[in-house]
Amino acid sequence: MRRDFEGDITMMLLGIAPSITARKGYQARIRFTKALDKYFEEGGPETGSDLIKARWEANCKYDAARYSGVFELGDLIALLVNATPTFFWMLVHVYSRPDVLAGLRAEISGATTEEMESTPTGVKVTRSIVVSKLKEHCPLLLSTYQETMRVQTHNSSSRWVLKDTVIAEQYLLKAGNIVQMPSYPVHVMPSIYGVDAENFKADRFIKLENRKEKLKQHPASFRSFGGGATLCPGRHFATAELSAATAMFVMRFEMEPVKGPWRVPDWQHGKVVSTVPPPAKDVKVRVSKRKGLEDVAWKFGFEGSVSKFEVLSG
Repeated sequence: MRRDFEGDITMMLLGIAPSITARKGYQARIRFTKALDKYFEEGGPETGSDLIKARWEANCKYDAARYSGVFELGDLIALLVNATPTFFWMLVHVYSRPDVLAGLRAEISGATTEEMESTPTGVKVTRSIVVSKLKEHCPLLLSTYQETMRVQTHNSSSRWVLKDTVIAEQYLLKAGNIVQMPSYPVHVMPSIYGVDAENFKADRFIKLENRKEKLKQHPASFRSFGGGATLCPGRHFATAELSAATAMFVMRFEMEPVKGPWRVPDWQHGKVVSTVPPPAKDVKVRVSKRKGLEDVAWKFGFEGSVSKFEVLSG
């Protein structure tokens, strides 16, 4: 159902008889909204998050409860369409590089606390990853996240030209036209990101005083979150969310391909909705708990304030 919806999203956005020209996606959208409507009708928000409760209350207050399924489908796209594939790409890039995996585990340990509790059956060990400490203790984690976004983002910013404008004293942009600025060509420019700009380098964004190659990184050179008036308002939440999720996964689990060595797959071309496209094919892996930590309980700790994660943005 998801694939049908995503596959026909372009034609549905055009709005030219979508029930005919985008039949599979159109029907998938109907099934999605009906399932969400059922969730609300059966009292789902009562046990849901504070966010879903607040949205449901607002819909009821302003006589829009009947549209809740449609509204929430839009929210699901915003919350998941880029976060999910970004999480996938981060795990692939990390686990396919043992040195990066080891480095992340070492620094995340500095943002982890441990509690021991005696029980009738022995000692219960609980480890907490303190989200507020990830920014302070985990520069490689944040750099890996930004590097993943840099190499996997394939979005394009669009601007309407309001008046004739000359760029660099040679390019005339005529009023009334649309300028499109794809991110990927900027993200692989050697003058900005180094001679190895087309390669994944986990520590690229770490600011080291002894770095031999000084990069000329202007905030606008990192286009994963757009820029200007359309700069993603949820970028700090997304960074904290994905950094925390990755930290928890790498501390708890081992992961390896079912067959052969790691191979980073190609990405799905032609995606309209997603900034970070999903992989072109499934990657089959084997996941297991880390040896020696099988009986450890894990959780997130939220003591202290979670300040904004420092990421480049235009």
